[in-house]
Amino acid sequence: MRNVLLLLFLSLSAAPAWSQTRRIVTYIDDVQEERKTTRWTLTEWLRIKERMKMMDVWLAMFSKPQEKFAPELSFSYAKSVGTNSYELGTLAGFETDKKRTMAPDHAEDGRLQFWFTNLVSGTTGLRTLAIDLGIEGRIHNRFVEGLPLVSDPAAAAYKVGSEKVQQGGLNLRLFGANTQDSSLVVKFGKYDHDTGFVMNARQSGQYFGGEMSLYFLSILGAEANYYQYMDGKVRAGDSVDYLGFLEIYNIRVGYGESLQNWQWKDSVNLYKTHENDRFLMLRLYF
Repeated sequence: MRNVLLLLFLSLSAAPAWSQTRRIVTYIDDVQEERKTTRWTLTEWLRIKERMKMMDVWLAMFSKPQEKFAPELSFSYAKSVGTNSYELGTLAGFETDKKRTMAPDHAEDGRLQFWFTNLVSGTTGLRTLAIDLGIEGRIHNRFVEGLPLVSDPAAAAYKVGSEKVQQGGLNLRLFGANTQDSSLVVKFGKYDHDTGFVMNARQSGQYFGGEMSLYFLSILGAEANYYQYMDGKVRAGDSVDYLGFLEIYNIRVGYGESLQNWQWKDSVNLYKTHENDRFLMLRLYF
């Protein structure tokens, strides 16, 4: 009987201690769980930062309904100097019998762009993909100094004159809120190319290309443009220019390099031209 009473006493005295111990363990678990969930770690910070960046990119892909229709206009003019080379050879053996002539040149380039920024969202109030529609016109004139003669393998001489490229088409701005923002643009349209040779060789067809503008600082950045010209299903030429720019208010001044290549043929010969110039550009935004 005495042993039973002793066991009962020990049980009753141990119950509060066990309950207190369990409460302490539970409290410790709760505190640790809370601290774990609120703990700052570099890995978690990078994960959240990347997720927020993706959310910002996703939101930037859509226009804001409260934004108004804001048409934009820009005009640029560039003056360049450099060299132009000419290659002329037969279709059958161009690489072995081609003749090459080089001459200094200078060129002028004018471009006009008009953007229908926020056209759909600004007029309908709908949230749409932030892709803006624009139109572009461009004229590129190259003047060769000295009017050199280019001879073909049959000893016929061709005088080289001024070369002109005229083009116009549509632009789609896939990234960028306005024309003075870091942006990515795709382009397509039609062109006409006067080669400048006395036999009045001309080309025309479709072109496609792209433009990228990137601001490093609010007034300092870089820009690049690319065009590929097609004559039917055949590649007729390409043009690329890249520049660094300084922009103050609505004026952009840039300096860069331009490269332009063309080729065409007749029933006998293949003709190629290569232009490499340095240019200074002025652009106005409205």
